[in-house]
Amino acid sequence: MKKQFYSILIAAVAGAAALFTLASCHDDIYGLINSEVKLESHGLNGDCILVRYKDYLVLANGKIYYKTNQPSAETGKENRQWNRTSSPTSERGDNDVPATTCFLAADENYLYALSYIWEEDEDGDNAPERAELYATDSDPASGGLSWKRIDTTAAGTDFSFGNVKIIFDNQATEKADRAAYARIRANRSGDYRLYKLNGTNAPAEATAATAIDSDSKAENAVSACRFNGTDYFSQYYSMTANSSFVYFTKSRTRNSRVDGDSSIYYYDGSKTAEYDVDEGSILSLAVAGNYILLGTTNGLARANLNESGVPSGTSKLPANGNSIINEYVFAVFVLDPSKNEGETDEYAASTIHGSIRSSSDAWEDTGLYAYYLTRNEWNRDGD
Repeated sequence: MKKQFYSILIAAVAGAAALFTLASCHDDIYGLINSEVKLESHGLNGDCILVRYKDYLVLANGKIYYKTNQPSAETGKENRQWNRTSSPTSERGDNDVPATTCFLAADENYLYALSYIWEEDEDGDNAPERAELYATDSDPASGGLSWKRIDTTAAGTDFSFGNVKIIFDNQATEKADRAAYARIRANRSGDYRLYKLNGTNAPAEATAATAIDSDSKAENAVSACRFNGTDYFSQYYSMTANSSFVYFTKSRTRNSRVDGDSSIYYYDGSKTAEYDVDEGSILSLAVAGNYILLGTTNGLARANLNESGVPSGTSKLPANGNSIINEYVFAVFVLDPSKNEGETDEYAASTIHGSIRSSSDAWEDTGLYAYYLTRNEWNRDGD
């Protein structure tokens, strides 16, 4: 039997794309759940990416799912709201492995997907052979998404994995402000350029892009955030913003490993300050009215914000939030960033980091978790 090697491209920094395998040695998640909380049987597994697209939330975990962006307080629903929709391609690689969609991004009118075709390497493992970029402006609830492939060869030489290394958007909550970007390898010297996606048309180079700090180069960006009318870019994992600050982590990939940082950095448009949360290396951030939801190497955490938006200590998450996830959390998402604690739905996606062969957990332990107001607990979330 051929060995299956599941991996996902998390970030591309210092001029090279990085691959993360999905596994590690850590405690069994089920032993960490509060005894009074029963895990849902329905959950979306694997590495999950969430984006806003039109009036929907869209998720990729290899496949693509969608749901309404209405809060649970309005719908009265909890789990099993996600619906699977059509993937960009039905192509299969070696050993009949289907193409997987690893990244999503969206602008005002289009949803973009970066999908990988797999082939067997010399060790008998399946690894990404090439990446393909697609776009759609169709409605996921209208019977499936209709995708069109975007030709990006003019933006750079066609390399192994394709020349598009990662796509991401500026996380704007207002539709008119949304923009999506791609980091594309330009030549065999390892130089990259940043491009703004333009529907099914060829992307345009973002030559005037603004890096969040001197440590980041816009052409090496793997994340973006809109703040006071400007899109800022970072070569670190995650950014988030409110009207006061852009908040960002300095955790990133170095030599295929997580180079972690436990501080929140916050930028007001002229200067940057630092606050050490001391909750493990911060991998993802999502701001709400009076706190920042943190995904870390130790699971979920939360940093408080004072009235000026400055980080000021940490506090426990509602209900079982501090015990339900103990793995790496590369994605967190707050439905309504203007709402305070207890007023909005939240999401977190856990993953196993390292070698899945040596992990004490199974693939089924990873995936999407949610905090819905109507049930006042964190639990698995699925279709």
